Amino acid sequence: MSQSKSVCFRMLARHVLAAMMFSGMFVLYCLRNNLSVTIVAMVNTTGKEADRYSGDCQGKNGSELELVDELGEFYWDSQRQGLLLGAYYYGYAVSQIFGGWLEKYVGGKIVFGGSMFLGSVLTLVSPITAREAGFWAFFAVRLFLGLFQGVIFPVHHQMWGKWAPPMERTTLISIGPSGCNVGTIFISVVSGVMAADVGWDSVFYMTGALGLAWVLVWMFLGYDSPNKHPRISDGEKKYIIQEIGPSSEDKDPQVPWKSIFTSLPIWGLVIAHFCSNWGFYTLLTSFPTYLDQVLGFDIKANGFISALPQLLQWVSVLSCGYLADVLRRRKIMSTLAVRRTLSAFGMYFPAAFLLGAGFVGCGKEALAIALISIATFFGGAGFPGFKVNHVEIAPRFGGIIYGFSNMVASIPGFAAPYVVGALTNEANTRSEWLIVFAICAALYFIGGTAVVLTIRVDEQEWAKTKTKTFEDKELQVEIPDDVEMKGDMNKLGHDNPAQQ
Repeated sequence: MSQSKSVCFRMLARHVLAAMMFSGMFVLYCLRNNLSVTIVAMVNTTGKEADRYSGDCQGKNGSELELVDELGEFYWDSQRQGLLLGAYYYGYAVSQIFGGWLEKYVGGKIVFGGSMFLGSVLTLVSPITAREAGFWAFFAVRLFLGLFQGVIFPVHHQMWGKWAPPMERTTLISIGPSGCNVGTIFISVVSGVMAADVGWDSVFYMTGALGLAWVLVWMFLGYDSPNKHPRISDGEKKYIIQEIGPSSEDKDPQVPWKSIFTSLPIWGLVIAHFCSNWGFYTLLTSFPTYLDQVLGFDIKANGFISALPQLLQWVSVLSCGYLADVLRRRKIMSTLAVRRTLSAFGMYFPAAFLLGAGFVGCGKEALAIALISIATFFGGAGFPGFKVNHVEIAPRFGGIIYGFSNMVASIPGFAAPYVVGALTNEANTRSEWLIVFAICAALYFIGGTAVVLTIRVDEQEWAKTKTKTFEDKELQVEIPDDVEMKGDMNKLGHDNPAQQ
């Protein structure tokens, strides 16, 4: 069916939404990760001996044993710094399951925009809170930041359940989360420069202002569904509704919790999500430490090298998402085969490459970085593999199911860094990091096996509308063989195929 363009930038309305989702996820990860680098400039470590060169590659790659002389404002020990870095994920895990529910009854536009607005305000007040109100007040700000932003991913999935035609679903749903990688790259590089040249508080002001600017644009361009979009073309609206069906906007209050919690495919998704996030958060939070303390890279090289895996994962998510829809549209592979193949690539290959990186020692730093980067590249295939599947098997409840899945998968956000710290507390040697990578590899393998064996792509019976089932039963009437079916089929409650 031909579709005329939306008046907005001459783009289809669903493509405008995809662009807004991408930029929103970009800002989300700027707000989430701005503390990771900035905390180095915030903490006063004057006179403390640097323990970052106690690993196997002392003195290599520009590192020398020296005294740290960071004149930060706050005297927070390592334990308190760890609490601050994990505070976001405590709140983030709690609010996940409410995101999809709020989207159904309040609307994605309000929930997504409101979450970003509140997160931006909290970010703007972070410097004065830390300076004037103390550690625990700042901890509370970070916790509530995670609490408010925990609803965003479930809302994202729930909205695409109304907007994404099935044969475009993988590409459209993958575009938004790819902004997370770009946001991580941006904030990793920019926050270090700003903290050193302008001051650590400038990072919070910049990211908070960026979030408020995004909210203003979102309120003009973001809409809950095609039916609520004032500028969408009639052709595009008709196409989306015809492809998805009207049931995606049903506000049936009866969420089938029992069916959700007893569904084997959903538990396969939850297990895979948890296991893949363990590897993701281990690298997101601890890769800079590994570069610093084991491979011996200085702070200048660290930021750029840390961004490399994120860049490759961004490329992987987008390219694999596009490839998945091409294979499905051209009927080269079935949807189930595509999901299983990409899920296997996204789980088994990272397991192999991370395990290999654990055996790489001094003198082969480039090989270690290459193996970890390749692992994250293949890890990106997991998103179009199984992280879009929640919308496929239950379009009406995709956000709620993703919220449940992501709630469990948020546990590694605070658990993985704790485990890494406990395992590498003695000396930060290659042998200790081999255990870290081996745990990631084992979990990737377990999660990959779980999802490959249980994944389904057809809409589950319990997720279908009750009205549709009732109408189907009512319309099961016997037609005599000698009666020729002509004329207006609407008399039987069906649309005339010629009118579709």
